[in-house]
Amino acid sequence: MTIGRELQALGMREIRQNIRAVVARVEEGAPLAVLREGAPSAIMLRFDESQHWERIERSLSALHALGVYPELARDTTQLEPLVAGRVQPDPAAVRRLAAQPRAILAPLRTVGVTDARQGFASILDLVKQGRTITIVSNGRFAVTVIPPTEYDRLRHLARTATWFRAAGLDLSSADEEEVAGFIRAYRGRAAPAETSEATGA
Repeated sequence: MTIGRELQALGMREIRQNIRAVVARVEEGAPLAVLREGAPSAIMLRFDESQHWERIERSLSALHALGVYPELARDTTQLEPLVAGRVQPDPAAVRRLAAQPRAILAPLRTVGVTDARQGFASILDLVKQGRTITIVSNGRFAVTVIPPTEYDRLRHLARTATWFRAAGLDLSSADEEEVAGFIRAYRGRAAPAETSEATGA
């Protein structure tokens, strides 16, 4: 994943003038902040990175269906009791989470690299509205442009994804059945330990 790499920044005008080189650079794994009037207006990610996060989001949705909301954990130390079912999610927090935009799940919208250069300001306007745009270069999906707030959210989720991977579930590849099986097994392992603690064994 490139989401944790150092974020570089370039101005909108410089990106537009050198769009092909910038797209190639991002494809190589260097996420890039787009500056508009000196402030971050969008983040450019490698396309397969955006797909990686889309798969993680779908696994998180499967967890939500089981009553598990990892995003509510303030840090990874709170994930174990959440997953084990020892902590019940606050309904108000769940409602806030459900209302939170997840731009990475937006429908695929594409633009060719030449059109992207000519209409880069329009792309940034769409991204500001919470949409994502994928730039096509040399006949392939190359780079996805996402809002800065979405990039920050995904960076926070990276710690959650790492915790689940260490616990035995790869959120980027698991299907609903695998997610449900993991939760059953995890809670099955946790229950005997809790019983032993309660009885002083």
